[in-house]
Amino acid sequence: MAGSILGNRVLRKEDPKFLTTGGVYVDDMRDEALLAGAAHVTFVRSPLAHAHIKGIDVSEALQAPGVIAVHTAASLNLTAETSSYNPGCARTLLASDRVRYVGEPVAAVITERADQGEDAADRVIIDYDPIEALVDLEAA
Repeated sequence: MAGSILGNRVLRKEDPKFLTTGGVYVDDMRDEALLAGAAHVTFVRSPLAHAHIKGIDVSEALQAPGVIAVHTAASLNLTAETSSYNPGCARTLLASDRVRYVGEPVAAVITERADQGEDAADRVIIDYDPIEALVDLEAA
């Protein structure tokens, strides 16, 4: 197949600027006029590799300064969707019944400023029932 990247070395063009501090990220933006009225989202992420979610309490987070909303899979009525890279596995964008890896998003906290999101996210209480994580093929 002519022009295929399969089996061929592909030189990436974008890497040098990110490896030499030349990349610009959303968090680097400081233009107040551009950011006026923009909300910020902070994700509450799982500290566990595998666990059932027994409950999520967002009431304290909702009382935090600058909080616009706190969302979970249940509050957004999210339904499981498949992805193009793994069509056999349907998941919600925010974990609903269980978490499957450390860092999986469980709740989204929307605030007026980014620092308020970090503080409010700390107030979201998630009750987990840990499940033993399988870390090698033999255990699986």
